[in-house]
Amino acid sequence: MKRRALPLFLAALLCGSSAPAVSPTELGAFLAGRALPPESPLAALQQSPEYREHARLFASQWFRYDDLYFAPMRAWAGTELVPRIGPSWQVTYMFAGPDLISALALFPEARSYALGGLEPVGRLMNPLELTPEQLHASLAALRKSTEVIMNFSHFITKDMKSDLQSSAFQGVFPIMLAFLSFTDTRIDAAERLTLMPGGFLEAGEKAGGQPALRIVFRQTPVTPPSEVVYVQADLIDNALKQNPAVLDWLARRGPSTGYLKAASYLLQSGSFSRMRGFLLGNCAAVVQDDSGISLAGYKEAGWRVICFGHYTAPLEIFARHEQPALRDLYAGGTAFPLPFGFGYRWQRGESTLLLALPPQHAPRALPAINPAPSPTPY
Repeated sequence: MKRRALPLFLAALLCGSSAPAVSPTELGAFLAGRALPPESPLAALQQSPEYREHARLFASQWFRYDDLYFAPMRAWAGTELVPRIGPSWQVTYMFAGPDLISALALFPEARSYALGGLEPVGRLMNPLELTPEQLHASLAALRKSTEVIMNFSHFITKDMKSDLQSSAFQGVFPIMLAFLSFTDTRIDAAERLTLMPGGFLEAGEKAGGQPALRIVFRQTPVTPPSEVVYVQADLIDNALKQNPAVLDWLARRGPSTGYLKAASYLLQSGSFSRMRGFLLGNCAAVVQDDSGISLAGYKEAGWRVICFGHYTAPLEIFARHEQPALRDLYAGGTAFPLPFGFGYRWQRGESTLLLALPPQHAPRALPAINPAPSPTPY
């Protein structure tokens, strides 16, 4: 364990508790149901029948997600995405909620992930502070909150909030730690932050700002660290007009790869023009399903779109967002295959994935071997 990161973590975790300290890597592994070494303060809690059942059920969820989504997405990114746009060192994933896991699959080389959403940040609770009844109920709620993404590749915000209301492991924080543990990631630090006016992040919880978190992690002990910062924020135009701190923060990071998935088609409305304009003006590429920026929006901005998968009509609740022009583009037969489900149309063979490139950027290359016809950029 990397003990030098503990003071940063303990400020967020223990809040004056007298319980033995646990590292962020230990907490992530515990939440994910993964075995800890005997010397860990949490190891004794893993011996109960209830915890072992939690570990079994969570492992089953992860193995399914890895088989259907994570492993195919990572392989696809290496053969289809990186050859076209190069490594994505920075990723901007607004409307993400706690869905760090799919960003890790598509952009494993990134050093900085910026996520945002309405979901609360939450706090890190030391499991040693809970009664057995509280612990097992909270682990069950955590597991239930991830069922939708593990099975269908996206979150449903209202369901997740409901699942975690009675849990000691609330908000985005514990879900992200569990996801990082599933991917065998070493977590160096985890802390609460506040996004202040002007777009500056400050440590701790401060008045007058927006709740945020940072997790520093690395894929192996010898690889450089990466970080994810999540900001709880309303991204509608009126909110961003009153407080543009999120846009200021994102702009300060510089160019990045945009990522949009299961975004409720919000960016296709007139109420989210500021965020849409920011992505079109600041991203070197955008990877998304059809619920992100519309094809018409990309065309108006002079962007080109490369298609993967199939275009299927939106779910019934989003039926008014069907895009005939996108359907026609797919009907031209130039789309590349997509070997995994993605977004709301989560079943393989029904999913839409678009790679959008701004006017000044051309694809670096096409894969050397491609069974599909070469697509014509829009």
